[in-house]
Amino acid sequence: MSESAQIPESTNQKIFKTFLFGLPALFGICWIAGVPLQLGLAVLDGNYLGFLIAFALAASFIYWPYGERSGYLDYGLAAVAALSWLICAYNYESWLLSQHERPPLKVALAIVAIVLLCEGVRKTAGKGMAAVIVLSLIYGLFGHNAPGMFEGAQNDPDRLFVYLYTDGSAVLGFIMTVAGSLILGFLVLGQVMQASGATSFFSDIAMAMIGKRRGGPAKVAVVGSSLMGTVSGATVANIMSTGMVSIPLMKRNGFSGPMAAGIEAVASNGSQLAPPVMGATAFIIAEYLELPYATIVASAIIPAIIYYLFLFCQIDFFARDKGMTGLEASETPRVKDVLKAGWIFIIPLLVLIFFLFVLSFNPAKSALYATLSLLILAFIKHRKLPGIDTVYQSIVYLGKPFTLLIMICAGAGIIIGVINMSGLGFSLALALSDVGEMYGLFVMLLLTAFISIILGMGMPTSAVYIIVAMLLAPSIAEMGVPPIAAHFFVFYFGLASMLTPPVAIASYAAASLAKADMKATSIEGLKLGLSAFIIPFYFVYNPEILLLGEWRDIAITSILLGIAGILLARALTFLSSDRKSSNLYGSIDFMVSILVGSASIWLGSENQLIYGIILIGIVAIFYGNRFLGVVK
Repeated sequence: MSESAQIPESTNQKIFKTFLFGLPALFGICWIAGVPLQLGLAVLDGNYLGFLIAFALAASFIYWPYGERSGYLDYGLAAVAALSWLICAYNYESWLLSQHERPPLKVALAIVAIVLLCEGVRKTAGKGMAAVIVLSLIYGLFGHNAPGMFEGAQNDPDRLFVYLYTDGSAVLGFIMTVAGSLILGFLVLGQVMQASGATSFFSDIAMAMIGKRRGGPAKVAVVGSSLMGTVSGATVANIMSTGMVSIPLMKRNGFSGPMAAGIEAVASNGSQLAPPVMGATAFIIAEYLELPYATIVASAIIPAIIYYLFLFCQIDFFARDKGMTGLEASETPRVKDVLKAGWIFIIPLLVLIFFLFVLSFNPAKSALYATLSLLILAFIKHRKLPGIDTVYQSIVYLGKPFTLLIMICAGAGIIIGVINMSGLGFSLALALSDVGEMYGLFVMLLLTAFISIILGMGMPTSAVYIIVAMLLAPSIAEMGVPPIAAHFFVFYFGLASMLTPPVAIASYAAASLAKADMKATSIEGLKLGLSAFIIPFYFVYNPEILLLGEWRDIAITSILLGIAGILLARALTFLSSDRKSSNLYGSIDFMVSILVGSASIWLGSENQLIYGIILIGIVAIFYGNRFLGVVK
């Protein structure tokens, strides 16, 4: 955003920004709470979603301007873009029933609305996603000339643009519905918690619990970022909030700049895997698979634990190898004092879990109830209402990510609409099925992982998931893989792209805070986040770790993966150590980790030999730790 932070805002500017960012959020809260129904108003999804896009597009032109500050061009385009989508919102019901009617005015509005939407996506989400959207539009218009399996259905321009503009299966489809309801509820909860001081509470509780242990600051970053993931599922936002404190502490404790930044990047990236919120993509997965959100969260628990265990072990082994200590007692707060100051942040999470998992309420409503409980508790504790400046900042901090989310989901709606109109999804699914039959499931998984990472280098995780889930996940499921495992596979590799050079967004954001070399940071991020590239393959071949199957099988596969993760983490530490015989021990750990991790695949969890494999892993951990702790 090019908005100048150096120039104080006038009262009129603040009022305008509050209106532009606050009104959609207010309408969204009313929508989630069911106010239109209670008032007897016949408001369809498309009416509401068109309204959201109008405001989000206006904000994208005004607050992501072409120059240093917004000018006549920015305001003019914002007005035209907003008007085109407000007209759609107003006429949505009648237009939905008259798709076959395409008068010139309707076609002109559709073209203007879609073109300006593409530009809004470019401004907010970046050139990568905008390029994919433009390419999809070109394919929608000329795909019938493509060769072989890429040949699509022929679409007249007026029919394509009107469909994208007005149909409930395109821009105003289920992806936008998820953004405007489910995800918004959790954005509101996360913003209220952060505005109330949740970031400091999570950092302080982690500092109090483990700050004094060896490598304490790095472990604090892991625990603090994972706790922050319960209210914020945005990787870069998490880095910027927790990394401001954790990265300088890690560097002061002896960690290099690239490693400190890599730890923060991997820990914060995991926030999208950490229940109960998990970021926007988890809601889209639930909607796509038509499963309760609670089921998605439950399935994510064990992989998230393994992800953070792998990172935590690497930090511990590294700190032990280098002889690092923790923070002094004077530098860490007491748990009792932290809980006394921030107990109000625990209650909303319990309320959220109660409504979400016990009462099986709608996730968005559950988040609003949790938000309401926090507001009441904050008022009781502080006995005063928040100031106007606090309310203003909260609205702005909520409005910006919500605007970005709307742009991403609306842009993804264009891609979905083109896929529906052209039949590309069916053609690719058929071709991939042939690949799977000829070369096997593993080759198909490698191809899917590669595509997910390439797309993810220029697109947000949610957008990557939406595209790949439509094109590739069904083919994986047809190979006998449980649908939830197929979709989690795509989800994880979309996240892994945040750590993958040359566009490792998470690593680069953390490197900027650490003032570290970006290339070195991205390499550290790859090593520290290696589990994100391995776990997806594991739960395709062992879906038990997604809580699918008998509890005995779930326990065995989880233990095997946990032991393999610990051994692999230590192997990486040995191989980068300057200790005597470290390469030998690293090679042994690496081979044993492969043996243990793959045992359930080639033995089957029913085989009794599996217990011997587990024992081998435990013995290897014991003796390797002894070597690491004794030899200097």
